[in-house]
Amino acid sequence: MIPVVLASQSPSRREILTASGIDPIIIVSEVDESAIESRFAGSVADLTTALSEAKARAVIDRVLASPPAQLAAADTAVIIAGDSLLEHDGDAIGKPGTAERTREVWADIAGAWTELHSGHTLAVLRRANSSKANSSTANFELVDIRSKRSTTSVLIGEPTPEELEAYIATEEPFHVAGALTIDGYGGAFVQRLAGDHLTVLGLSLPVIRDLVRDSGLFWPDLWSPRE
Repeated sequence: MIPVVLASQSPSRREILTASGIDPIIIVSEVDESAIESRFAGSVADLTTALSEAKARAVIDRVLASPPAQLAAADTAVIIAGDSLLEHDGDAIGKPGTAERTREVWADIAGAWTELHSGHTLAVLRRANSSKANSSTANFELVDIRSKRSTTSVLIGEPTPEELEAYIATEEPFHVAGALTIDGYGGAFVQRLAGDHLTVLGLSLPVIRDLVRDSGLFWPDLWSPRE
């Protein structure tokens, strides 16, 4: 088995991997997303890839400097990072954070088609050769890193004012890209999807599998042993 590090604190990303047979080690990247967004000049879609790469590299550095105990017996390890943003009328909509901002977002997106972009980055680490190992050399070395993006179109529903206030009271939309999620209270306010629904949840398994295979690895090798 090849151990997998998930560079995210997102419960949905973790649940997606767990349901697919992968039991990830969680290491939160602690990347300053707003700083990256403020200086990024590309498209909203490309921004999600830039953010996922930044998260992956932050966790790579931490693992190279001090590998977690769960990797002690591993010769190869995989790091997966992701980031998602909703795009509407060319603008990026991330996590609103507050009730006021959530109301502003919903005033714009209710009844509209939007695009949910998820950037994915996968890195492969391998145990450094013993001839290279010394007190100043990390136990692992980075041998491959690559990214891929997926996009799903989302038709947003039109909750009544009372429904929206009830949704805001749950605080769920504060913490998710686009101020809604399809696997919680917000699922009732999504009319239609065109594309991979896992992209909307933040981690497309077909995309991750493609990245794993492109890195020369065997996807089932990432599955955790059955008890």
